[in-house]
Amino acid sequence: MSEKEIILSYKEMASDVGNHLQMIKDKTAIQFLAYSLDHKDPEVVKESLKAIECLVKNTQTHSALRTTFGVLEALKATKDRNDLDNSLLNLAKDIHSKLEHPSYVKQTVNKFEGQIKKKSSKVYSFHVFGLNKDTRTDLECALVRIRGVISVLLDVEHQRCTVRAVEKVTPEIIVNYISEKTKLQARLVVKNRLNQEMLVAVSDDIKATVDEVDLLPAYLPEEEPPVKEKAISIFGFERIKASAAGIINTATALFQNSFYW
Repeated sequence: MSEKEIILSYKEMASDVGNHLQMIKDKTAIQFLAYSLDHKDPEVVKESLKAIECLVKNTQTHSALRTTFGVLEALKATKDRNDLDNSLLNLAKDIHSKLEHPSYVKQTVNKFEGQIKKKSSKVYSFHVFGLNKDTRTDLECALVRIRGVISVLLDVEHQRCTVRAVEKVTPEIIVNYISEKTKLQARLVVKNRLNQEMLVAVSDDIKATVDEVDLLPAYLPEEEPPVKEKAISIFGFERIKASAAGIINTATALFQNSFYW
């Protein structure tokens, strides 16, 4: 899956206001888009800007966008480029101005976080039989295209796949889509009351042995930690690229840097 295809998927997700809070909360998509603004292909830059613009139109996202690592820095670097059309430069300038100008920041962090909690997400862990370095890309491409999937984290060595999605995306939907698009078989990973790990077919009745909280992997918490009060200093765009590349690696396996999002 090309970088542009991934950006278009995020753009489609951002076109639905109902997805905004979860995209901002997870941050993977936002930092991917910020990284892609440095792409040499003007079309990739254009689609990245359009996706970010969809989010910026919703003023409730501004506070979180401003504090997400690399977003303002990437926009500033983009509006100062000398190899883009004026239309793209002006769009980058307009988005940057809206995020930076105090008059656009009308929502408090507490209110924003409260709205996030109202529209909660679910995190599911799957064991995917046949997941390896050759099938990884196909699996990622399939999962990214499921409407409502927010982020994907793959562990090829242990054949594990962790998916964060809005509540309407059930394990059944994910497993069936994996089977249809990749021919791989997936089982939901849960823990019983003895804290023992189990692989369960999504059609099985697991309510008697599994609590809902056990579906959440410990290493991918449902709630984000509070935003640090200390302001983020201005980093060079090359450093933004290096860090963002790691985020893309965990989400899409397209890059080689290591960075845990």
